[in-house]
Amino acid sequence: MNRSLTGATVQIDFQSPTLNDEEIDYLRSKLREDYDLIVRGVELGEDSASPPIAAAPTTHTISQTTDAVATRDGEPSRIVPCTIRSGQTEEFPQGSLIIYGDVNSGGEVRAGGDIVVLGTLRGNAYAGTNGRLSAVIIAMDFAPLQLQIGNCVNRSSTNQKPPGYPEIARIGPEDVIIIEKFVKF
Repeated sequence: MNRSLTGATVQIDFQSPTLNDEEIDYLRSKLREDYDLIVRGVELGEDSASPPIAAAPTTHTISQTTDAVATRDGEPSRIVPCTIRSGQTEEFPQGSLIIYGDVNSGGEVRAGGDIVVLGTLRGNAYAGTNGRLSAVIIAMDFAPLQLQIGNCVNRSSTNQKPPGYPEIARIGPEDVIIIEKFVKF
């Protein structure tokens, strides 16, 4: 269990939700079980006043779907409700991936859009494989072997310990991948 988030309270706001009640209950239980997060409430609405990720471009959205359904930007998303183990690859070139679990060392995730890992990222993550440089990679614990966004690559130090808070990787100035504290959804 990730102790850095223990006791935190979260509010989940869905924009144009496509999750049914059973899937929302599963999300609540996984956040409680794996991260000891308390879900204060689930807001279902059609529009959001601000983008879901403050560090990402304002056109960025994450859809809450289990199947490939187009978002308002026309990019589909896929939820993977399990950990990606060593030797496994999860690939979704049409859009974004949301992983409910870890990406273990030796595991690999590839997405045409963003990658969100609701666990520890220890393996390889390749976002923006369709050339989208505005893609981001987010993880609750960030300890990847290799990151790639578009054609920019970043290899992490193998001795680096995760800082204990969520982080986001994105393309910064001079087309370099920067990793920083993920402060706000």
